[in-house]
Amino acid sequence: MRWRNLRLTGVLAVLSVFTACQRSAPLLVSHPHYVIGKGWQGQDGWFYPAESFELRQTGLAIRETDTTPHLTADGEIWNAGSMTGAHQTLQLPAVVTLRNISNGRTVRIRLNERGPRSSGRLVAVTPKVAELLGIMSQQPAPVELIVDEPASRAMAEASPDAPKLDIASAPRGDVVAESLDGKGGAARSVGSHESAWGRSSGGLVLENLPVQVMAGYAQPVSYAIQFGSFAGRAAATQVALRCGAAVTTSAEAGRGLNWLVVKGPLATVAEADNALAQAHGCGIAGARIVVE
Repeated sequence: MRWRNLRLTGVLAVLSVFTACQRSAPLLVSHPHYVIGKGWQGQDGWFYPAESFELRQTGLAIRETDTTPHLTADGEIWNAGSMTGAHQTLQLPAVVTLRNISNGRTVRIRLNERGPRSSGRLVAVTPKVAELLGIMSQQPAPVELIVDEPASRAMAEASPDAPKLDIASAPRGDVVAESLDGKGGAARSVGSHESAWGRSSGGLVLENLPVQVMAGYAQPVSYAIQFGSFAGRAAATQVALRCGAAVTTSAEAGRGLNWLVVKGPLATVAEADNALAQAHGCGIAGARIVVE
């Protein structure tokens, strides 16, 4: 009888602790809102958020490992099964297309969080997005990220706390989305201008983007380190000589900064990570990995 009483006392104690933990757990309340935010420090440098509706980047995508529900930077409740991701500097929320260059798979996601913390990684995605893109392990994947300008502008306009934009944008053409596993039903047309958000008396209202992936063509992949873009060749050459890189030109650099300092091609992610660390050691805090 004494042993039974001790077991009963132990069970009651465990239940008491469990109940107390349940009561003390904070309640997550979603309050989506538009945010740019201040500069923040990552593990190897600072990031400075800025509004951009025409951004196009290449880099490495990683699978988010912390699957604990939490409030994202724009006030949403993080969900491992949602079509969302994290970016270091773009305004939040923003809609982007993300293409895995190594296998051609493309998804459309909403950025709602800050990250990744490493400058060597471009974007972090939920396990669901990673699965659709074919990122089945913790190894990063080469991706291309393109901001969906009409959709992202529409969200900014719908948010009562965002700066109002006067520039009108024509909707892009429709694309056809189809499930790769054959379980998604018939293909359907998806216009990038479809509304998945709105405004209420409480602020910005966001709907989940559809869980869809588009098939495409795989491309050969190599990497490079982009040290930065410069207005003059002399400044670019000085950095290149100091850091063991090369100078090239690009009409896409913009704002007159057409002289680029790069190092590559590099065959593997490990080589790119090593070269990025060398760039940081050379004093170029803004260097990043790009996909060629």
